[in-house]
Amino acid sequence: MTTHTPAQNSGFDRRTLLRRGGLTLGLGAFLSACAADFGGDTAPGRVGLVESETMLPEGTVNDVVYLRTMQSLEHSVVELLSVLIAGGHFTAAQQSYIDRFIADHVAASEALGQHISEAGGEPYACENTWVRSRFIDPVLAAVASSDDASRDARSSAHAFETMLAHSYQHLVGIASAPAIRHGLMSLGASAARRSALLAAQSSASEFGYFGPEINGEAVETDAEGFPIGYALPAVFGQVGQIPLVVGAVDDEGARYSTSLQTPAENTFVYEYMSC
Repeated sequence: MTTHTPAQNSGFDRRTLLRRGGLTLGLGAFLSACAADFGGDTAPGRVGLVESETMLPEGTVNDVVYLRTMQSLEHSVVELLSVLIAGGHFTAAQQSYIDRFIADHVAASEALGQHISEAGGEPYACENTWVRSRFIDPVLAAVASSDDASRDARSSAHAFETMLAHSYQHLVGIASAPAIRHGLMSLGASAARRSALLAAQSSASEFGYFGPEINGEAVETDAEGFPIGYALPAVFGQVGQIPLVVGAVDDEGARYSTSLQTPAENTFVYEYMSC
């Protein structure tokens, strides 16, 4: 009779290899981190070849940063409106005042640049890249493939003009220099008038000029779920989010939606930034 004896397991299979490899890396990190005990470098230990992170310069939030941020937002709205015009998304009637809006934004940028120079800063006459990538580009893409580009172009213009009005009002409350607060107030009033015109032109005939806080019978969205703009949305100026819905209905029955906001630390154009 022949007896078969199975081969002995060496105990070094694929799972063991991975486990021991992880143990080796962990031990290496531990020894590197404790190198100071042996008189070595006091920097944290590193394992691998990943490059060290590059720290951004220290950003100070001040009146110049507020002004530079608003100047960048004015240019961002110019870029938005210019692309919508180039795409032929405005009707002839809409185009008559959109051209005026662009001229207003250019003039606002020049006024902000003068305020910045007087405050000892460097003007920022270019668009806000953070707003461009996170808001403007997605909105433009949705409008380009919309089932009603004229409707969405008008809604987009209204939302961004309202965002400017909210932003100016927000920054008036936190800017320190009286002259700068006065300048922000004036430009904010201009943005509010543009927002009111667009709201009245689009929805006043059906819903009226007054928002839900003023008119108890007013509604916030229409039958299709589009936000309704009001020339006078509330008794006092607002600084909250601005909803925007544009584009065609997708496979899930929804349209592209976003909420525009007033500037914060991630939107600010700090003094170390340049175009």
